[in-house]
Amino acid sequence: MIAIIGAGPAGSYLAYLLARQGKQVTLIEEHESVGMPVQCTGIVTESIDKFVKLPNRIIANKCSKVVVISKNNRIAANTDEIVMWRNKFDEFLASKAEDEGVKILRGHQFTGFNGKNSVKIKNKKNNEIRELACGHIVGADGPSSSVAKAAGLEGIKRFYIGMQAKVKLKTDVDAFETYFSNSDFPYFFGWVVPESQDTVRLGMGAFSNAKELFYKFLEKRTGKKEVLCWESGIFPLYDKDKMIQKNNVYLIGDAATQVKATTGGGIIPSLKAAEILSDCILNNKDYNDELKKRKAGRELSLHLRIRNILNKFSDDDYDYLLDLMDQERIKTTLKKYDRDNPIPLVLNLLMKEPRFLKYAKFAF
Repeated sequence: MIAIIGAGPAGSYLAYLLARQGKQVTLIEEHESVGMPVQCTGIVTESIDKFVKLPNRIIANKCSKVVVISKNNRIAANTDEIVMWRNKFDEFLASKAEDEGVKILRGHQFTGFNGKNSVKIKNKKNNEIRELACGHIVGADGPSSSVAKAAGLEGIKRFYIGMQAKVKLKTDVDAFETYFSNSDFPYFFGWVVPESQDTVRLGMGAFSNAKELFYKFLEKRTGKKEVLCWESGIFPLYDKDKMIQKNNVYLIGDAATQVKATTGGGIIPSLKAAEILSDCILNNKDYNDELKKRKAGRELSLHLRIRNILNKFSDDDYDYLLDLMDQERIKTTLKKYDRDNPIPLVLNLLMKEPRFLKYAKFAF
């Protein structure tokens, strides 16, 4: 039996893939409701279609345009983005897993191992602790993974504090906004994603001083609009050297830092990682090695390299970058290759506009 701790997208999709291959899988979810609490913006590219077909009930909105804003510049480009109801998406993937025979234990908490082939779990309703015999254990339990700690795997070295709120604000429902400034959004960026014509998901990420920076952004962008709810959390910076398998224990998703360092998006990288991990478990391959040498691992490494370059930008650098991006041939390339396909995107951008190489100096 395979025990997967955490019924987020990574855990549920992995469970689904393994069950389809005839494996007995138990999915252990700490909360009574899958997908709660929400700690994600829930915007994805249409690359999601390569993994699952989203029912209409999961889609809150679709954006056909991105507005990119720096300190002294502003451009718009066409795009194809899906704004999801994140809790419904998680429920959808969990239901797909259940349909394939996966057993989901909701309201149960992983508490540790009992030897190499057994996990201890606690029923949170009555605090009863029992053991599950399993040949493989997967930690899909987020950046503060209890599975990683219990297995003696090194914790996450660096993470962002993500601050996000739903706010009543009238905006262009077809466009989402991204904000870049070394002073206002150090080492990351801010966003405004329309959920509907009068509600947005406004947020930003930061290594430190997140609350102070966020409230400054919130007031500047919205005035003092009513905050409907908070959806904050932490997300890791990708670590290419992190050990994600130790014997029969594996990590996936945020627990394995499988997040795009450029954007903080982890949904599609975790689905890609689930396909790799499924293959590793089924065919007894080394997951540490397989992720690094496959396309998904190379993509995560490229996102990290780009993030390290962007972290050295001044506000003037961002202004100039937007000037380069505000060309039809560049916008056409951005439309053709989304951020979940960064290798052809970067290569084609460099071919179309060699002046992007100006920023290569920041790579060293």
